[in-house]
Amino acid sequence: MSSTGRTPPGWPRDLPPPGTVEFEAKVVPWLLDQGPADLRAGALRNLPVALVRYLRHYTDGALTATRAAYGQARVELGPVLTPAEITSAQEAISAQGARFLQLQRELVLVEGALSTGKSTNA
Repeated sequence: MSSTGRTPPGWPRDLPPPGTVEFEAKVVPWLLDQGPADLRAGALRNLPVALVRYLRHYTDGALTATRAAYGQARVELGPVLTPAEITSAQEAISAQGARFLQLQRELVLVEGALSTGKSTNA
């Protein structure tokens, strides 16, 4: 495998470039770090293409939930939190949403690298 040293725009900061030996070694651990801990014990850890596809769906769901939580925060939290606390909660929820959106974009790139034969399913 060649080592181009170049990453596509938006490539995950903690993941070596696609098409490198380092990418091969680190892609599955990086993917496992992006999802629920129990993925480490499941069969998907041995199937990187299936793992990244699962994580794309997982992240889509998390992003949908984050948007709903933000949108409903005032209604759902109004009876139990002060306006300042609700604003603080919405800021935290918004930060999580930004993180999920970034991850969603990164997973698309990683899936593309895995699906175009720049990595193996081993």
